[in-house]
Amino acid sequence: MPIPSHRSRGPQGFTLIELLVVIVIIAVLISLLLPAVQSAREAARRAQCINNLKQLALACHNYESANGSFPMGRNIQQYISTSGSFQGYYDGWGAMAELLQFTEQSPLYNAINQSLGPYQIRNYTVINTGISLLWCPSDGDILNLRFFEAGAGWDGTTLPITYTSYRGVIGTFTASPNDPLSGVDSSSIQLGAYEGILRETGGPSWLGYPSQGPVRIAMITDGTSNTLLFGECAQSKILKFKVGTTPPLSTPCDNTGNCPFEGQGWWADSDFGDSSMSTFYPINIKGADFTVLASNCEPANVGGTTATSMHPGGANFAFADGSVRFLKDSINSWNWQNIGRDANCLLVLPPGMGRGVYQALSTRNGGEVISSDQY
Repeated sequence: MPIPSHRSRGPQGFTLIELLVVIVIIAVLISLLLPAVQSAREAARRAQCINNLKQLALACHNYESANGSFPMGRNIQQYISTSGSFQGYYDGWGAMAELLQFTEQSPLYNAINQSLGPYQIRNYTVINTGISLLWCPSDGDILNLRFFEAGAGWDGTTLPITYTSYRGVIGTFTASPNDPLSGVDSSSIQLGAYEGILRETGGPSWLGYPSQGPVRIAMITDGTSNTLLFGECAQSKILKFKVGTTPPLSTPCDNTGNCPFEGQGWWADSDFGDSSMSTFYPINIKGADFTVLASNCEPANVGGTTATSMHPGGANFAFADGSVRFLKDSINSWNWQNIGRDANCLLVLPPGMGRGVYQALSTRNGGEVISSDQY
């Protein structure tokens, strides 16, 4: 009887159905994994942003210990030409510049010529320097971003200017004081309306400006744990919207000077929308609202004076007690579209309308009682 032969069977390949099943399983796993990876990355970026704001808040307290007050907010400074003649007056050095010495940037602080304004050729090195502490990692467009301004500081030189993702909170008020040299002076009234910690201090009296001192810690009668000090203002969003245009303008400035518009967020000076912001508009104001036209009272930099961030659902804020908290977009806020202005550009609220929780947090002496569960 013949013995049947046993032939070994070679390895068999996958069938088409098996291959498709494997591909589907891999695709499902990737779809589950990618959001987790992106969420982990955003959590790390947000943690770094919180740390940046924490360092700024601690620097403010070190500044207050050394000087007896918090830094100035917006202020006016004279600009002198290279020949020594008076060229005019403009925004002076802001809180970010004054805090350099308390954020391990003493060499840069020592390079400032304090007798001159920020945007003059003799302060070129300072304003050309980007500072990573002032960049939120989620605010990707700000990294090494520069705007090249021709004739900056009235000395005919094109200067490269760098940016910040953070602003000092001046309160609910954003109007620029009228020019006292024009014969119309309501700025003394307006100065008194700044209710935040890093408030405007005015300018040299010999220029016709009234002035007021910076805020001392004893003036924060609402409590340091209930008063905003710094907030986020993402350059990535500002570059996409410009007041008076149809959004988006999505092309950012580049290092060759190509820029669709000037933007806001220059870290060195104190102007509204550069290193100062208010709570007049809600957090992460929607794109359509960026087209609000400026008035004689409202600065033409809505995006720069408004808290915005690239973190989903809100923005990080440093409080005057040194803590950093995330305020949601849904925080109670007033309806800014119903607010008017009087002859001195001061806010006029409709009868029965008060500050929202967000606005109340920005005042140092408003007398509001706010609990943490309200934000």
